[in-house]
Amino acid sequence: MLTALVHWANSATAPDARLGLFYLVPVLVSTWFAGLGWGTAFMVTSMVLRLVIDLEHTEGPTLVILANQGSFAVVAGIMMVAFWHLQQTQRELQDLAIHDPLTRVLNARAFSDRLTQELNRNRRYRHPVSLLYLDLDNFKALNDSRGHQTGDTVLRLVADAMRLAVRETDIVGRMGGDEFAVLMPETDGALADTVARRLNEGIKTAFPAAPVVSASIGIVSFDDTTATADDVLRRGDQAMYEAKRSGKDQVVHMTL
Repeated sequence: MLTALVHWANSATAPDARLGLFYLVPVLVSTWFAGLGWGTAFMVTSMVLRLVIDLEHTEGPTLVILANQGSFAVVAGIMMVAFWHLQQTQRELQDLAIHDPLTRVLNARAFSDRLTQELNRNRRYRHPVSLLYLDLDNFKALNDSRGHQTGDTVLRLVADAMRLAVRETDIVGRMGGDEFAVLMPETDGALADTVARRLNEGIKTAFPAAPVVSASIGIVSFDDTTATADDVLRRGDQAMYEAKRSGKDQVVHMTL
């Protein structure tokens, strides 16, 4: 529609008006929202329409007219690439804003936002929800003895194991250090307990070297609550520490 509008304005006005540059608008809009392929298609279309108008309204050598279209193509191409790189940078920044750069799961802030959304939905529909909050056992000792590079590898492998152990609808987040959480919508306490134990077994086999990595997991489940996201996370943290005090490599279940 933009291309047609520009074409109509360009054909209806005197050649001195030089409205042909406005073809850049649909070219750049299509590049931003649909990618370089569509931007290129609209650029070629614009060049054809510009050429038709120039041949009708401009008295001059055809070579000059073709050179003008080439100049338009160069300017449009440079701006398209610049727009594409700008969009890629914006996407990367948006991704960094919500994902943990090491493990590629949600960071603590983004996870808390998703938990808040689920709590709001829970207040309307009162469906069961569970939260797993886990901390790796003896991770500091492993980090100190094997080095931070090994520790980072363990964290990445644990995050991968968590993604494999839970459903696609479940949300995994890194809360900081070696602490992770899993938000499980439509999940009651019994199912969450089964998932937590399966998750712990998956974590133990995630790092194929001694010492075996295990986790202490706290479960919080509810089907109707006025608690905030901070309240739920605090309760999950308490359940996790209770699992630590019980001897580590344990699962402790609490309710709200």
